Amino acid sequence: MKVSIISPVYNCAPYIVECIQSLLAQTCQDFEVLLVDDHGTDDSIPVARAFVDQQGMGEKFRFLQTPCNSGPGIARNIGIEAAKGEYVAFVDSDDVWEPTFIEKLLRAAESSRADFAFCQLKYRGGAKDGKIFRNPVVKAGDFTTSAKRHFLLHFVTFSVCFLFRREFLIDNGLRFPSERNSEDTNFLTRCLLVSRRIACVDEPLYVYCIREASLSTGHDRQRYKSRLSALNKLMRTFSDLKHDSRYADLHLKQYDGVMRIIWLKKGLAQSIKDYIKNNL
Repeated sequence: MKVSIISPVYNCAPYIVECIQSLLAQTCQDFEVLLVDDHGTDDSIPVARAFVDQQGMGEKFRFLQTPCNSGPGIARNIGIEAAKGEYVAFVDSDDVWEPTFIEKLLRAAESSRADFAFCQLKYRGGAKDGKIFRNPVVKAGDFTTSAKRHFLLHFVTFSVCFLFRREFLIDNGLRFPSERNSEDTNFLTRCLLVSRRIACVDEPLYVYCIREASLSTGHDRQRYKSRLSALNKLMRTFSDLKHDSRYADLHLKQYDGVMRIIWLKKGLAQSIKDYIKNNL
């Protein structure tokens, strides 16, 4: 099996069928779908089960669950551990994929022997409708020092835009932290730091649907604390990575300045904005 698609499921009953439809419409069908129940309060899982059964596609789907409501990071980790595919991709259960998401990312990753391939992201709905969020475009192949430094400074923190080689994640112990905010920044930054080969598809193949009640747009008075915690964990991990013999060839100390900028911009500065927005 080529790809394991991992989707945390939490209070998305009105949208999950459209998400599943976009997966079943993929031009490459060599995949499994792991729907990870994060114990929401609606009937998302029964709706998903009923639709999958109706389509007669039960062999492609597995239903897992977190021990208790734990957030998207922990749900994704459970999916990584259970995945059987050579590659892993994440999709939020209220978003959709363009039909060629798997085909194009898989082709890019395999042809370049990349640790991961990524695409761009397009917003649907809300004030950002139609806007494309772009990661820096990079040359496929070796992830050079200059390219990695530039990417780290300018990447958009959406792990859902990436197709990861599962062996790369397992061998490097790459998992999401338990925080419910900035878990993506933490995870993706660590992936970028230890990666050696990369591939890019400069097309918006992931459609990020703005929902008024989504976790990323909702009101959360503790959001700033979670963000700071995730970014502080990232900096501690970076300190450990610099002294890990497995990454000696990557000379990670040369990214000290870049990491401080990431912490200031995506950690401290954004946390101050979160606090002002939700507490004052």
